[in-house]
Amino acid sequence: MSPDTPTEADHRVVAITGGRFVPSRRFRVKALVPYLQTHGIHLDELCPRLSSYPPSTKIARPVWFISALVERLTYVLRANGYDAIILQRELISTLATIEGLLPGPRILDVDDAIFLHRDGRAARKIASGCLLVVCGNEYLAESFSQWTERIAIIPTGVDTQRLRPAESNGRDDELTIGWIGTVGNFQFLEQMKSALASVLKRHKKVIFRLISSERPDFLDDLGDQVDFVQWYPGIEESLIPTFSIGIMPLADNGWSRGKCAFKMLQYMAAGIPVVTSKVGVNAQLLNQDEIGIGVLKSDQWVEALEFLLSDPTSRHRMGANGRALAVAEYSLPKIAALWKQQFDRVL
Repeated sequence: MSPDTPTEADHRVVAITGGRFVPSRRFRVKALVPYLQTHGIHLDELCPRLSSYPPSTKIARPVWFISALVERLTYVLRANGYDAIILQRELISTLATIEGLLPGPRILDVDDAIFLHRDGRAARKIASGCLLVVCGNEYLAESFSQWTERIAIIPTGVDTQRLRPAESNGRDDELTIGWIGTVGNFQFLEQMKSALASVLKRHKKVIFRLISSERPDFLDDLGDQVDFVQWYPGIEESLIPTFSIGIMPLADNGWSRGKCAFKMLQYMAAGIPVVTSKVGVNAQLLNQDEIGIGVLKSDQWVEALEFLLSDPTSRHRMGANGRALAVAEYSLPKIAALWKQQFDRVL
């Protein structure tokens, strides 16, 4: 890919992402392209065809590793001519490989606690070779400050133009508890299954709508009150606004504190009140305004969901507050402006 850039561009930047459907690529790179362009920043992308993650079959891993590494080696030439290169994590999961061969200056953009892999060796090496480390939250920034002083905090933005409250979705009459996420986050959903089952048992007309690439087996015994919807790109814009309440359960550990609360931001943009584990960025968002309810224990999940299901006034008030906060602080124009400041500072 050559930097075919408009003449008005102040900076020409290329991002090496983790794959077409990887959330960090979709929401921290691709979504920002048109907004960065208004600031004179032309952002291209190198998107690998071979995953950064090894195949599940161990016998296939040596061939995968060699093939993936060869593909990444081509980036050394393809990234020439840009003013900066953004790395979103290790080019090969959990390992530092050829990152140091890429032309500089390099910027590491982190929205996950990648330093928890292999004692942080790869994260430390890559961060120390970058001109700047952009972190999605304060916890990540504090962790990476062990290895570099060149730190900036830029949250993950949400597209508040596309993801908007529904004009009329009947959620006072047809109540829906909703969750969207990847298979890797099923573990958190399973931990609150008993609380969810208790609420659905009491409210026979309430639906639990789950959006993911697969249907989790552990919800099968909840019967037809579970509405599984197969994920596809862009489904968030049409389906999240149909939720009455959005939930985001997490464990209280380093991985969860490293998350950037994007699921919660999506609910907020859609004008949906949230019930979420009071952990990390989620807890910080709850402190910014009355946008939902934070919980720590199983019985608190039941209490919070019961309260919001029975109180439409609170649901609408919290949903409106969340929408206003998302637009004011986490919209894509706001996030693009923060990136512009960092590019101007370091380049």
